[in-house]
Amino acid sequence: MFEWVVVRSEHRGIVGTALPRAWRGEAAVAELTFGATRVTFIVPAAASPRRAARWPDVVVDWVDINEERLFPTDLASVLGEELSGLGAEVLATFSELDLRKATTGWYRKGALAELEHVGAAQVSWTPEDGLGRPFDGTRRSMGAQVGRRIAELVGDERSANLMDRLDGQRLAVGEAILETAFLRMLGQTPPKMDELRGQVATAPAQRLRLG
Repeated sequence: MFEWVVVRSEHRGIVGTALPRAWRGEAAVAELTFGATRVTFIVPAAASPRRAARWPDVVVDWVDINEERLFPTDLASVLGEELSGLGAEVLATFSELDLRKATTGWYRKGALAELEHVGAAQVSWTPEDGLGRPFDGTRRSMGAQVGRRIAELVGDERSANLMDRLDGQRLAVGEAILETAFLRMLGQTPPKMDELRGQVATAPAQRLRLG
């Protein structure tokens, strides 16, 4: 399992301010470079959240009805709220190792702005569209989502390249939502998720002890 909070490295300077507000215990902070993009991964080491995460009411209702947690803890969500409140766009992400259960949440201005989750049940959410379902990995479904959310940010060609790869490999929804989130964060086709896990796990990391 992994649980990461990710920001572009131009926001690295606010991590030290946000972390003590969000977590107790210990965190690992690693910097990785992908092409022209440098990103910061914040990973809980022996941490606990200082407070509960704040969720939109309709998402809380969905969780209660489906009895399905979106993240294993409130760590990623609380840090996403704190970091985005300081000006970063934040990706909070979690996955089981087999990618059959995964969540991506984008945070802006101190609050959840977009959500995609797959597990025993599936859900997506934005303030504009309300509750829905994440794309299912098919070209038709992915084309609608990627075209709206990603192509304008990273370009049609790179979005199409990722869609070709996902469609050709017929990957699970969990891997599809993770890879499209990292396409958006990195501005280029990301490594496969098992490669990215290994890169994060082996990158030199700063250990921060939090009060």
